[in-house]
Amino acid sequence: MKNVCLALITVFLLNSCKKTDPETATEVSTSSTEVSQTQKPVQMVNSAGEEITVTYFAEGPQVAVKIQKAGQPEEKLSAKTTSSNGNPVFTNDNYMWEITQEGKGGRLSDKDGNGSEYKEP
Repeated sequence: MKNVCLALITVFLLNSCKKTDPETATEVSTSSTEVSQTQKPVQMVNSAGEEITVTYFAEGPQVAVKIQKAGQPEEKLSAKTTSSNGNPVFTNDNYMWEITQEGKGGRLSDKDGNGSEYKEP
C-alpha cells in the first residue's frame, strides 16, 4: 500500500512540474487600433418619467458608460471607483453614475449633487 501511495505522489509531482516550451506558448497582442466592445443601449426612466439611454462599453482595459438624457448631448463617463455598497461608479466633469440592481438600474447625480434613481421600465 505504501508503494502505491508513493508511486501516485511521484506521478502527481512529475506532472505538476512540467516545463512549458516558450516557443509553443501563445501570446495575445493588443494594438492601439483595437475595436471597442459596446453593449446594447438600455432605456431607463426615473420616478418623474425622465428617460435616459445608458450604454456600457470597453475603453481599453476599463469599462466606461455613455449616458444621454432626452434632448441633451451624450456624456461619456469613465470608471473611477466603487461605492460603499460595492457598486461601480463612473464620473466625468458633469455627472456621476452608480450602477444598481446588477446593471438594471442606476443613480445619476449632477455636479451640484442632485441625484435621481433610474430603472429599466
